[in-house]
Parts: sequence; C-alpha cells; structure tokens
Amino acid sequence: MTRYNFLILAQLAATLAQGVLNGTLAKNANFASAAVKSAASSARLLSAGPPQSGAYRAAVEIALDPETITYWRQPGEAGSAPAFDFSKSVNVAKVEPSYPVPKHIDEAGTVVAGYESRVLLPLKVTPRDPNAPVTLNLVLDYVSCGKICLPARADLSLELPREGASPHAAAIAESERLVPKKLTAEEAKKRFALSRGGADGSWRLRYLGPGKAKDLFAEAKEPFFIESARAGDDFELKLFSGDAPAKAADATLTIVTDGGAFEAPARLE
Repeated sequence: MTRYNFLILAQLAATLAQGVLNGTLAKNANFASAAVKSAASSARLLSAGPPQSGAYRAAVEIALDPETITYWRQPGEAGSAPAFDFSKSVNVAKVEPSYPVPKHIDEAGTVVAGYESRVLLPLKVTPRDPNAPVTLNLVLDYVSCGKICLPARADLSLELPREGASPHAAAIAESERLVPKKLTAEEAKKRFALSRGGADGSWRLRYLGPGKAKDLFAEAKEPFFIESARAGDDFELKLFSGDAPAKAADATLTIVTDGGAFEAPARLE
C-alpha cells in the first residue's frame, strides 16, 4: 500500500468514526422528558434543540383525553390557569412561558378560554452560564376538564441538549407562531378604537384592520374581570369588580384576526 493510499484510508476511517460519534450523540440526546400521566391528561417537557442567541427554546406539552380541555392564562368565569414553578432548575437565570392563542369553549353553559386535544406552551430558557449544562425542573399545576374537572400536578425534568436535531423542533416552532404578537400602546391605536357604550357602562371595541377580527380575549388584573361579547362587527366589553360593575381599569386585549393575533394594552375608563 502506498503512503498516499494509506492517508486516504486513514482520513476515510476518521470521517466514518466522527459520523458514528455524531449519530450516537444525536441518538442519545434526550429531547423530551418522561410524560407524567393524570386521570384525563399527561404532561411533559420538550426541547427544540441546541441554544440559539444565548437561549434555549422548549415547551410544556399538555395532552388531553377526548372531550377534555385545559385553560388559558385567563380562563374566564370558570377554570384555573396553568401554574409553573421552575425554582429547582439548574443553571437557569430565567424561564419565559408564552401562550398560543386559545379558543372560546362552551363548558356546560359557561364560555371559557382554553385548549382542546393538545397544546404546546413555548418556553424561552436563559442559562446563568452559557457554557454549562442546563436542567429544566418544573412543577406544573393545571386543570383538565371533561365531564368533571380534575386538578393535575406533574413533576418534570429535562436536561436541555446542547447538540443534535430535535424531532419536536417543528411543533415548537408552530406553537411559537401561534403566540399573539405584542403591540405597544401607540401601535395598538392603529389597530382598534375603544369608545364608551350605552347607559349600562359598557365599552365598544372596533377593529380597524388589516383584515377582519374573528375573536377577542380581554383580561384585567384582580379584582377586575372583563366580560366580552360580539356586537355585529364590533365587540362589547363590560368591566366588573367582583360582581359589581366597575368604572376603570387597565386591560390586556388579545384580538384574533384572519391574518393572525396580537396582544395590546388598553385602558377602560
């Protein structure tokens, strides 16, 4: 064998060995935690893959039995929002959960905001030390409602992979796409107009475009609560403090349009 052929074979062997090593690393990389099952649902953590721009992308997956729902961050007149406790995570500076736009769901005559079948709640995870491993430890409390409503708790743990291709990357990217875009107060003025309604103290919200408004989710901090309903092409909003009508409060409005959803601050007064 000539020295040239020997070098070619050595280089090929090194390339094959590196390919096997990379394949083994990708195969052994764990992109999902174990699923924790409850009576009518299950939950797990998913990773989108290696960090990008100093942060990891991940998600909480809640899978629901047929005819079972779980709730958005502001359920409405009934229900309970998911609660996240990441305090036992390792090498984590900050975790930022976000919510894809929900649906209005009729739950035994009460309209709530939530999700059916399966939902991925995106997470942006910022490590303390970008060069050290990150382990996400989550205590998740949520509610699943079918014929009856059942509280669920899941203790989840996942060391976020620093290399490899995640099989969950596309699903997480889609859930991120469904998160409403946040607008400033100035940007919001170009999208909708609020005016005081009739003698009942309600407000009218008129969507100014682009496209058409399909749905509205209105939130206010306790003790306030906002009731919203379609009123022709507009939306009617009523503000309460407990069971009594209220005159003023800061609100967050999530408006779903045929071109996507956005979230904006508003003042009801």
